Amino acid sequence: MSKWRHQEESEKRNYALEARNLIKPLSMTKLYELYGVVHKEKQKSNRPERDLELNAVKKAIETTRGIDQYKLNFILNGYKSEMAQDGRPQDGAKKPWRKQS
Repeated sequence: MSKWRHQEESEKRNYALEARNLIKPLSMTKLYELYGVVHKEKQKSNRPERDLELNAVKKAIETTRGIDQYKLNFILNGYKSEMAQDGRPQDGAKKPWRKQS
């Protein structure tokens, strides 16, 4: 109970239903893009309501029929090879052998 006249509203939202309705018209490529955006937004500090919304969207995308779990894992983790993490452009450029005079 607050000391002010207005009553504090406790929202009874169905986040899962809202998330399913949000992703229903999207194509698969848009779902993967949205999954990446949701992942980046979850890393930021958000208010609790926003975190619940993001979790619901992420869960709805993960449980969508026909979604590729390996692609979702790649969006979250990226490449895990050593060359991908600390490689430089000159590592792949090999100079051809030339006879020294």
